[in-house]
Amino acid sequence: LRPQLARPPRTRSMTRHAALIGLLVVGMAHASLGMRTKAASKTVMSKQVGIKRRDAFLAALPILAMRPLATLAVADYLPPGEETQEFKSLDQRATEFKRKQLAYKKNWEELTDKFVAARNDDEAMASLKAFQSAFFEQGKGNLPEGVSRDAFLRTVRRKQRDLEAKDQWQKPVRMRFLDLKTAIDESRRPKGMSEGAPVMG
Repeated sequence: LRPQLARPPRTRSMTRHAALIGLLVVGMAHASLGMRTKAASKTVMSKQVGIKRRDAFLAALPILAMRPLATLAVADYLPPGEETQEFKSLDQRATEFKRKQLAYKKNWEELTDKFVAARNDDEAMASLKAFQSAFFEQGKGNLPEGVSRDAFLRTVRRKQRDLEAKDQWQKPVRMRFLDLKTAIDESRRPKGMSEGAPVMG
């Protein structure tokens, strides 16, 4: 038989101390569990909100693509038949602007065809003057929507080489083209940028 060691007697202070430690451990466990639960619920809620926002945005894409930009801020909040005069005016102006842009682009394409068909400096000069007139009067200093600066300049350069081979494209025509090119470049350069800064194609 092994001799049993005598255990020290427990005092009230030791028992109370052990109880306090137990309560502290339980409290910390509850607090940790509560924090994890809150974090998990926030994650779930944020995911749900993100999904709702994403679904709403995706559902609105066809509307954004079809309606004029000038009416987007109002159109989605007005039931049919309750459009205000301000909304009708904005919608009318947007429609008119689009109509003018289509006419401007059609005219520009016709002018481009005439310029490409030019046989001498007189015809090329007439086309360049017509380009300038359309650019400032119809386009208000801008190219038509859908017309690329770089593509237009490539067309002019090809015609320039064609006329130079015939001993054409003399100084008056060159200067007229440079005036048009400068105006186009100025319209494509970001505001506040100095001359010589890169332009947008």
